[in-house]
Amino acid sequence: MTLHEAIQTVLSENNRPMRAKEIASAINSNGYYLRSDREPIKVNQIYARVKNYPSLLQNVNGHIVLVHDYYWKNILTSYDYLTHVLRGIFIQADIQFIIAVLFYYKRLVDINHRSGRNYPLAFDKHLLNSLDGLIDGGRSLINWLHSLEDYCIAPEGVFEECSRLLSKLDKSKITEIWSVVSQIDTKHLSDDEFGNIFEYLITTVSLDGNKSSPNHTPYSLRELMVELLDVKNGASLYDPVAGIGGLLIEASLKAYDGFYAYGSEINRRIAQLGNMNLAMHGLNVRIEAEDCFGQINNQKEFDYIIADLPANGITNSLEYFELYSQYNLPAPKSGKSFGAMVLFALSKLKDTGKAVLTVSDGFLVKKGIEQRIRELLIENDVIETVISLPYGTLRPYTDAKSSILILNKNKARQLRNRIHFITANISDQTTKSVILDNDEIIRLYLAKDTFDKNAQLVYFEDLRPNANLLVESYDAQFLIANTMLKEGKAKFLADLVYVKAGVSPEKSVIHTDGDIPLIKVERLSKDILDSNLNTQNIDGISETIRYGRNIVSEECILVARIGDNLKATIFKPTDETPRILPHNNVYVLIPNNRMELSVEYLYYQLHSTFIQNQIERRKLGAVMPYISIAGLKETVIPYMTLDAQNQFVQSQQANLISEERKRVDDRIKALGYKEETKQAEADIIKILTHQLRPTFSGLNGITRRIERIVRREDIGDLKEYDKIELDVDPEIEQQIAVPDNYTLNQLIDKLSKETQHISDILTNVDKVMNFKLLPEDLTEANLLDFLQKYKEQKAVEQNAKFSIEVKGDPVTVLIHKPSFKELLDQLLINAEKHAFSKNSKANKIIFNIRHSSRRNVVAIEYSNNGNAYELTQKDFVTAFEKGSKSKGSGIGGNYISRVVEAHKGRLNIEEKNKKGFSLTIELPTPD
Repeated sequence: MTLHEAIQTVLSENNRPMRAKEIASAINSNGYYLRSDREPIKVNQIYARVKNYPSLLQNVNGHIVLVHDYYWKNILTSYDYLTHVLRGIFIQADIQFIIAVLFYYKRLVDINHRSGRNYPLAFDKHLLNSLDGLIDGGRSLINWLHSLEDYCIAPEGVFEECSRLLSKLDKSKITEIWSVVSQIDTKHLSDDEFGNIFEYLITTVSLDGNKSSPNHTPYSLRELMVELLDVKNGASLYDPVAGIGGLLIEASLKAYDGFYAYGSEINRRIAQLGNMNLAMHGLNVRIEAEDCFGQINNQKEFDYIIADLPANGITNSLEYFELYSQYNLPAPKSGKSFGAMVLFALSKLKDTGKAVLTVSDGFLVKKGIEQRIRELLIENDVIETVISLPYGTLRPYTDAKSSILILNKNKARQLRNRIHFITANISDQTTKSVILDNDEIIRLYLAKDTFDKNAQLVYFEDLRPNANLLVESYDAQFLIANTMLKEGKAKFLADLVYVKAGVSPEKSVIHTDGDIPLIKVERLSKDILDSNLNTQNIDGISETIRYGRNIVSEECILVARIGDNLKATIFKPTDETPRILPHNNVYVLIPNNRMELSVEYLYYQLHSTFIQNQIERRKLGAVMPYISIAGLKETVIPYMTLDAQNQFVQSQQANLISEERKRVDDRIKALGYKEETKQAEADIIKILTHQLRPTFSGLNGITRRIERIVRREDIGDLKEYDKIELDVDPEIEQQIAVPDNYTLNQLIDKLSKETQHISDILTNVDKVMNFKLLPEDLTEANLLDFLQKYKEQKAVEQNAKFSIEVKGDPVTVLIHKPSFKELLDQLLINAEKHAFSKNSKANKIIFNIRHSSRRNVVAIEYSNNGNAYELTQKDFVTAFEKGSKSKGSGIGGNYISRVVEAHKGRLNIEEKNKKGFSLTIELPTPD
């Protein structure tokens, strides 16, 4: 059987949702599916197959379910229907809350018969046996729901709040909701099965694609965090930012008997959902609706702390300042800080306690108070491990980069005075989630003495400056770089240069004739061969006082702060350009005069793989990658004598010249390939015309047969409308366009001409694409007159969408009029599709004819004043290529190019259009 069939078999046999690891184990042990290499099935293969068969299988909160499972289908259908009923009446968060309470209550009803449950519920009497409770518009049911608050069978205020919200509904809505709830069936589901479904429903991304209100820790991450924590029997666990309880649930399900867990959640509504979630999993764990910082002054400590720390940190409070004072640290003015949460976790751990926390990568590298907190943790030797998580781990809520920080007050002997750095990898991912390779991460975590490219043990003395704990700073290359540093064969970039940041001057001081060029990141070099800065045609400033300290007048290297590449560029002051002003997104590397350093040597080193890999690993940011000054300074640069540096530069230049010669040879060889490509494109056109031309010929034949029938029956004068009546206000009647009302004869004539026209186009395209324009196909034409007549012909069809202006010199050229007319048609079509977003008299197309007798060419300058449309020359002339915002096929520009080329002409595309689109067609004039 196939793998997805094997997954279905295992789920059917067990008759319950299962985790991917369980399914893989069952398939391997039963031999349901064998890989070609005889290796056992891995968890990531299960996830991948589930993703590829959404009609059969679904991942629900880390559990795989059969889509056609009756209970799952019943619950999901009911959920979707309830969201539909409530949508438009309540906000999204209230809809999720109402549905959560209704499912919670129905679940209590369904399991009331089980031993030890026996809740004081009368739901079946009120609803299942009769609809008497709906006679008064459902008010008695709502009041009764409110009264359940007294029985303490749910988190405080849950039924009261739900009944308050439902009281806003009319009778029909209440009837509809209760009838749907009555049909929900959860009797045969275990606590674990229904608990996972319940959590899925309160966190699912739903409601028109918007995110549900309660963010939760993605299942793959929470499973990893709990495995890293490794809670022991009889221990105590605390989650200070418990949310809906996902981490507490995962830890409780993996723990032994006698386990005590507790959580805090500052948002009351989220705490209510969290407590319902815990109860639906059958767990006796409680989340208090409280600010965790209220725990600072009590003596309660925990064996374990686990927390997916909120991205925005916390806000100021009295306890916040007390916490910092405990560690003799000044509290930052802003309460938004991961540092405070890390200190809080440290303060609540027992002497042998362990904490697993998520933190932003910024916390691991920032200076200021974050650095002092890191230094405190290192001094106390409580940092056991830092795990770098891949981008997207926190999807669907954010793509931001984060890491796991493990604090341990009872570190293993081999970890004393050392920190374990691990790089986590992805097992599978979608646009909405990332599944971590947890098995591999745990293997690396446990194998602390084993060398691996994704795991390093680093002594405190070898840590980067400023207590940098970013995992990317301690990869396999780190060992090489560290060895080079110790042996004196390398230096930190900070030792070789002064790193200076740019500035963003006010727009009012930037002028085209400014004395000091403003160097933005886009002006930096894109090619290693283009080493020196080009300062031509750059806007600048003349004001030197305000930006004096940012102005650079020394020889230096400029690098990009943002983007994927450093774009290193050398600036050498000249008499023409003695000074520059770097923009905010540009860093300046000014050589340290106390060090022997060749600027060219550093330039080529910055292009080396060794350096670029270091830079890549130090980049921050999810949407736009950037390198911090701190990260840049810590880059390790191979260092040698000045003579050796100069020899290195000469060697690099020789290699580059050799590579450029090779590229030239490749281009020469590619000319033959270019002809082959053109022939291949011509063959495609030939096939298309061969297939389509008979079709249009057939349409012409059918049209003529219809025409004969119409003539015989004398019905050619019939129209679509007997009378056109515009049922509109007389005041606006003149502004409403009257619809066409052609006779049958006119429509047949129009159809015949259009099909013939398309057939003619195919013939012309075939000619142009295959370069079959012969001298006898060309005729003399006054280009100005030709364009004027074309303008007049198009005046009727334009229908005020845009105007055409033709001007210039009356010049006679040899052209193939049909194909040239098609070229002009294509330009108008492109303008209508891409340039003019709406019809307006202001929309304008200009054809300007200029004759150069010296060059014996006539230039047709085409332009429109529509939306800016940036397109490169290559993209325009290449078949099936198009602009990034184009919805077209990409054949139009290639067609225009071939028409021009068939006329022995040239086509030049204006690539940097600030407005509209421009091109120039040059045609030879007769001798």
